[in-house]
Amino acid sequence: MNTKKNGNIKEIFWQARIGRLPTDFDQWDLADKNGWTVAHEAAYSGHLPPGFDRWELADKDGWTVAHEVASWGHLPPDFDQWGLANKDGDTVAHEAAYYGRLPPDFNQWDLAYKDGWTVAHEVASWGHLPPDFDQWGLANKGGLTVAHKAAAGGHLPPGFDQWELADKNGRTVAYVAACYG
Repeated sequence: MNTKKNGNIKEIFWQARIGRLPTDFDQWDLADKNGWTVAHEAAYSGHLPPGFDRWELADKDGWTVAHEVASWGHLPPDFDQWGLANKDGDTVAHEAAYYGRLPPDFNQWDLAYKDGWTVAHEVASWGHLPPDFDQWGLANKGGLTVAHKAAAGGHLPPGFDQWELADKNGRTVAYVAACYG
């Protein structure tokens, strides 16, 4: 990548971090030795330009620009690449869910890691399920349902009525709530 046009890489990264890249900047994939790109740096500080669309740019660990933006809560309202995954299978939706930063109209609760851990499981773990959530029976490969995860964290909503949902070992949501919640 030719950096002569825009200066040295350290300076470019600094300009990305403070939001001072030129409006016609087009070297978003310029990277350091770990694959961390100018786009990652701008995403980290919330300075990606409007209309940015290079969400798939990834560092050596597969951490994409979209993952970085999701972790900081800077995804644009029209973002639609929720299933973009890093090398570990962590999707952008899982990252946003972990921090409670999914949009109110999010509806891809069944996006899953290799082991079946869904976005809904992630949200339930941290108590960020929306009030109208109704997919309590979504289960990972071990049979653990979203309801089980919410019960373990004490995050079941008032009026919850699916206490008899059971995992592959026969443990019901009621049992898990009694043990942990």
